[in-house]
Formats: sequence, structure tokens, C-alpha cells
Amino acid sequence: MYPFIEREPGYVVAKFPDLIEAKVVSRPNRFMVKAMVDDKEVDVHIHDPGRLEELIFPGNSILIRETNGTKTHYSVTFCKNGDIWTFNDSRYHSGIASMFIQEGWQREVKVGNSRLDFRLNNAYIEVKSATLVENRIARFPDAPTLRGKKHLETLMDLIASGYESFVLFLIFNEDAKCFLPNTARDPEFSHAYYSALEHGVKFQYLVFSSRGGEIVLKDSISMCNP
Repeated sequence: MYPFIEREPGYVVAKFPDLIEAKVVSRPNRFMVKAMVDDKEVDVHIHDPGRLEELIFPGNSILIRETNGTKTHYSVTFCKNGDIWTFNDSRYHSGIASMFIQEGWQREVKVGNSRLDFRLNNAYIEVKSATLVENRIARFPDAPTLRGKKHLETLMDLIASGYESFVLFLIFNEDAKCFLPNTARDPEFSHAYYSALEHGVKFQYLVFSSRGGEIVLKDSISMCNP
């Protein structure tokens, strides 16, 4: 059973009506950005584990929203990337992914020592996200990820046990035309990715645009030709 739903381009997956433009000052740690809002420096939570070196740097524009965190009162929502905006809040990824999966799924399913995002009947689905695009090529990851490698190994083991395995990539950068693993940043994940392909893990890559506080489906892409 193919677990995914095909949606038409322009399908809206999220809306953020009340956004505030800010300028990055610094990123003191992976969860915090200091930013300027109307000449006032504020602490902003960032819920994205990537390095984001092309997005979070002094002077770059970000769009933030008010939130009720214990340490901050704002969250990074979109980051300026040249002429476009990318979506950078991983708390929404599972909800967005669920909009593209057939009904009847279970969320956060434990498999051995791993936890995968979804199960639908005989199929297991792991969700990954990317914003890094180089020369129109979407790249994942932008930093080494042992967890990502472990997920691929778990999906391969499931195939050996008679299940179907899928990875759904959510690419929040509309410039992406095709996908490749980021061998330069994480050769171990890249090796696991190609092994997963050989073992029968199936990959789906969805590209989204971010405009006016909305995130919309732009296209479905494929892996780049070697």
C-alpha cells in the first residue's frame, strides 16, 4: 500500500498571521537567537536543530511570532534566504507530514531502540526536513546526524522483517529542483541513505514555498541524477 496522499500545488499546510520582522544579532546556542525588534534586543527561541549557517547570521532578517515560552516570548518562524523565506520550526513538521499520509496512521511508533514518526498498516514512515539548497540541489543534513543514520538503519531492518519503509522529506526552500544527501557534511548518513535505497526504502521529497505567513506545497521532486 502506498501511504501518501497526492496534493495539488498551492495546498496550504500552515498559516502564521501575526509575524514580526527582526534582525539577527547572534545565536548564543542552538535553541536561542538574539534579535533586534524596533531597536530593542530580544531573546528568540529557535526550534530547528540544524546549523543554519546560511540563515542565522548577524544582520539577516527573520520573521518571529509571540509565544509563551518559559525563557523567551518569541519563536523564529521564517528566515530570509536571498530572495525567499524558509520555514524553520520543526515542531510543525509532524503535523504537516500527516496531511500527506493516508488515514489510519499511528504517530511516534517505537521500534526496538528507535522511534519512527508514523506507522500505517504494514508501512513505517520517517519524516525529515531540509532548508539547505546549493545550486538548486536540496541537501540533508546540514550537520552530522547519528539519529538520522539510525533511523535509516531501522527502516532497512524493518524491510528485512517484511514491512515497507518510507522517508518523507519536507523541503522548506522553494529553490530546490532535486535532492541529494549531504556527503560533505555527513558521509555516514550519506552512506546509509544509498544503502537504504538499495534495500528498498522508498523516498518522497516535497517542496514548499513560504510567502505572506503561509506555507504552501510547491512541487514533488526526485533525487538528482548522478
